[in-house]
Amino acid sequence: MEHEKHKHFSPEFRAAAVTRVAEGDKSIVKVAAALGINHRTLWTWVNAARLKTIDPAGELTPQARKRIRDLEKENALLRRDLDFEKKAKAFFLELDQNDNGSK
Repeated sequence: MEHEKHKHFSPEFRAAAVTRVAEGDKSIVKVAAALGINHRTLWTWVNAARLKTIDPAGELTPQARKRIRDLEKENALLRRDLDFEKKAKAFFLELDQNDNGSK
């Protein structure tokens, strides 16, 4: 069985790929497919960038980094839930106004 040679990507390409994931609304799998790279490779780059953001000097313990990442995930979920609640409130308010205006 032949082994595939590892492709080498420039730092600029890696940074652009990570930025597409971070700033876009597409998943790592979709961005990787669009770029023609393995999604695990892109995940590794994204994960490394997130770790560098959390602990640029590398001074935190693995437990502390994990705690920060867990809190960031929880924060993202809470923001998503709050956004949904705001949209639902606006929808029902508009629905209520339409019902009151038609009587």
